[in-house]
Parts: sequence; C-alpha cells; structure tokens
Amino acid sequence: MDILGLEAFIRIAESGSFRAAAATMGLSQTALSHRLKKLEEELGLVLLQRTTRSMVLTRTGQEFYPQARELMQQFSGLFEDFKARGGRGGDRLAIGCLASLGKRFLPPALHIFRERYPTVTVIINDVPAPALSERVLSGEIQFALTILGAQHWAQKSRTLFTEEFAAAVPQDHPLATKKELLWADLVGYPLARVSAETGHGTILAQSLSKFPYRLDWRYEFQYMPMAASLVTEGLAISISPRSSIPEEPGIKILPISEPVVTRTVGIISRSGIPLTPEALYLERLLVQEIESTKANEG
Repeated sequence: MDILGLEAFIRIAESGSFRAAAATMGLSQTALSHRLKKLEEELGLVLLQRTTRSMVLTRTGQEFYPQARELMQQFSGLFEDFKARGGRGGDRLAIGCLASLGKRFLPPALHIFRERYPTVTVIINDVPAPALSERVLSGEIQFALTILGAQHWAQKSRTLFTEEFAAAVPQDHPLATKKELLWADLVGYPLARVSAETGHGTILAQSLSKFPYRLDWRYEFQYMPMAASLVTEGLAISISPRSSIPEEPGIKILPISEPVVTRTVGIISRSGIPLTPEALYLERLLVQEIESTKANEG
C-alpha cells in the first residue's frame, strides 16, 4: 500500500491546491506531484485533473477520497496504538463512554481491572456520541460505550440494552400528580432536552417527527447535572433516558408514551482491528457489570 501517495492525494483533495498541500507536507510541488503520479499509476486510475489555474477531483477521485481518508485514519490509529505500547511499555489504555453511562457502570469494572493491570493508565473520553464514533474510527480510543444507531461501515457494535426516555418533573409541578405521561401532556410546558446535535437529540427528533403538536424546547444541555438544576429550580421538565436521570429531592421521574422513545446502548470498536489484551479485559468487565446491573433491576 502506497501510504505516501495516499497522504499526498488526501492533502491535495482537502486543500484544493497543490501549493497548499505541498506547503503543509513540507515538500516541493514537484515531489508532491511525483507521489500522486506514482499512486495513480499503481491504481491505474486518474484521480485529479490539473490545469494551470485549477485542480479538480475526477469522478473516480471523488469516490476514492472518503475511502482513502478512512484507510489512513485506521492506519494512523493502528500505528499510534503500537507506538504507545512500544514506547511506554503498553501502560496506557484509551476508551470512551457517554458521561451518564460511564458514571453508572465504569467504576465497578475499573476496580477489578486495576487488580490485574495496576500500572495501566486508563484514559476515559467522556464525550457525546458523535465524538465517540469519530475517535473510535480514528483509533484514538479502542472502544466506546455509547448509543447504537447508524454505525459506520468500519465499526462493529455489540448491543447491551435498550431503555426508554422519561420525564424529570419538578415535585410541585401540576403533572407530578400523574403516574405516567403522554407526550401530549407536555404541550404548553417549558421543556429541556439534550443538545439537538448529540445522539440523544437525534433520537428525539426522529422519534417525534410525526408528533402533531408543537413542543416548547426551551433549554438544551450537554450533561445531566445541568438538567437536574433546571428541574429542581422549576424552570423546565427535562427529557432524558431513564437511567441518566438522577434520583434527587425535588424531582419526580415519570415514563412517557404515545410514542415511546427508546435508545439502544452498546459497545463500538473498529472492524478488523483486534483490541489489546487490556482493552479486551476491560470491555469484558464492563459488559459483565452492565448485564449484572440489568438483571438485578429485573
């Protein structure tokens, strides 16, 4: 595989200019052109058309670019994994999780993990679902506990559980006297949801796309402590996955139906690239912790 040629093609495609790509890579334009030509000859394809004033990707180049970029990301991630293991004695493990899931399930698994790998530093990326997916693809993290949905073709996934979204209602709210809610009950009240740009925001938007009434999404948040504050202060009813809602004084948690909105939680990792022994062991412990917790919940 011509790594140098792939890098040259990707830099040219992204910058839209031989001059800019050459400057970024610290090469002359002649050297850059040579790398691209070698790649095209090896593939037997023309990827770029260049005139004296412009450069455009051919149709083949447009199709090849996203796959070339993914290939380089996988190679870079694999290289960095082994570089870290060789240069630092394999004592770093990078994983990812949604903050609410990590808070609930990760600590018990880490206690057991520490007994076998006491010198390994675990780097925890507790960021939103889209960022977790990108970091898995790039090789920055080995696996992530996250929402499952339309996974990237270069990812593999394992489903762990499905749960419903629920409402966190202020204790003195008129709706707090109910045992369960319909989405129609929420019309006219200020609501709070996870940011529309996150995986949870996407789930809500898709699930409620045919809901006939307008909901007043007054607030958006990233993390649950902020959502809990909005509820306890009486500013809004917060909508979140049931397990992510803290059971605090001043908050009543109610199920919502018509429609029932759910999320599927699981673990994603890169297809075709095995986990390190440390990552595989922690993943196994995490799965066991989740399965045990869910079994006890009945």
